[in-house]
Parts: sequence; structure tokens; C-alpha cells
Amino acid sequence: MQNPCPPLLVLHSDPAPELWHYNSPMYPISLVTIGKPKEAAHASLGEHYLKLVRPYAKLEVVELPEGKAQGDKQLLEEAQRVRNALSRARHRVLLCPEGVQRSSEAFASWLGAKIDLGEGIAFAIGSSEGFHESLKIDIPDHLSLGPMTFPHDLCRVLLLEQIYRAFTILRGKVYHK
Repeated sequence: MQNPCPPLLVLHSDPAPELWHYNSPMYPISLVTIGKPKEAAHASLGEHYLKLVRPYAKLEVVELPEGKAQGDKQLLEEAQRVRNALSRARHRVLLCPEGVQRSSEAFASWLGAKIDLGEGIAFAIGSSEGFHESLKIDIPDHLSLGPMTFPHDLCRVLLLEQIYRAFTILRGKVYHK
């Protein structure tokens, strides 16, 4: 099972990138997922962190259907959907087990640097089968939530929590300890 992380999306109609800063509200972020949360508790916790992030960013969640085929054909089908969903993002990140692992502080610093450069970010979490190799090549920035394997519903929650934590770190709030 793959360990994915979610995205920020910048639309061309958004304010000029030089106006974005991690202290500016409504920075656009997208999280693209294959499938919806299966457990009500996971969905509820995800909604909780979405509400916490909203004062800091305009976070959009895009839920794509799982591929209907099997094996490589399924991954190829899902890869095309993910590509289309991420097509307008300036910076795209796939959550993958082989991705870069960052501490919460390092993730906050990385996110703040992307925001300061005006780079909107889109995170993508794949299906339980992961991502097609062609998508991993097309989108070389990969993030891992750690060496352990987590259910994708929990990866979504963990990523949303880390995005919230990153903003609290960047703003000097008390949440992060």
C-alpha cells in the first residue's frame, strides 16, 4: 500500500504570485485523492482539519473515482485522471512511500518557501495500488509520510493535519509543540 500526501493548486486567475506569503490568507491548495474516505470517523477527522486550515489557505479537495480496470490498466486510468486534476498546478507533489520524508518543521519551511515564491501546490494521494510509474516520472516531486504503511483514508487526515501544523509553525501559533 502506498503512503501518499496531498496538493496546492494555483489558478491563473488568482492574484499575482508575488502577493502570496504564508502570512497571507487564502493561499490556494489542492488535495487530489483517488476515492473517498470509507470510514465515517476518517471523513469527520478530515473535515475537522479542513476547517482548521481554512483561515490560512483556500484548500480544495478533489475526489476522483478509482479505476475500474485491474493492475497496470487501473493505474494508467487513474494516472490520467490525476494528471487532468493537477494540470493547472504550478507545483505538484505525489504522496509515495519512496518520497522525501520531512519533519513537521522541515515541511513547514518547505511549504513556506513555496508560498513565498508564489508556487501553488497540489498534493495527490493515489489509490491503494499507488501511482503508475509514468505519473511518477512526469511528477518527480514525491513526499512520504514516513516508512510505515497507512490506510489512504488516514494519509489524507495526516496530510491535512501536517498542512495545518505547517501554517501554525509559520505563524508562530501554539499548536505545534
